[in-house]
Amino acid sequence: MEYLITVLGIDAAPQGSKSHMGGGRFVESCKRLGPYRDAVRVEANKVCKELISGPIKIEIIFYLSRPLFHFNSKGRVKDSAPKFPITKNKGDIDKLCRSTLDALTLSAINDDSQVVSLEAKKFYIDPDYTMKPKTEIKIKSIA
Repeated sequence: MEYLITVLGIDAAPQGSKSHMGGGRFVESCKRLGPYRDAVRVEANKVCKELISGPIKIEIIFYLSRPLFHFNSKGRVKDSAPKFPITKNKGDIDKLCRSTLDALTLSAINDDSQVVSLEAKKFYIDPDYTMKPKTEIKIKSIA
């Protein structure tokens, strides 16, 4: 079994960093996490006819929007802007994967512990904005 899920129009959000709220309460630091996980679940539910059980391989490609300070006054990407999203603001790739895999649980797969192979990449979307932020997820059953 194989599924290809595309989540369009929303930057992936990292999961894992917590903020202490006092009284022993911790909340996710990233405000974008809830909407991102919801978007992954919605798209997974559209594509996946049944939950995959057993070992799986997952490939994820994150296409992230650039921060405004990467652009000059004419709207072009500055020469000094980094080619790849390696700042903490866009999230560590493992935290992006964590939020994505948790969102896939019970919408495409039974549990993220089924993942025996994981490949992930992250890029900035093209500077002309002909493409919107998106996440492409390929899930393949290994039997």
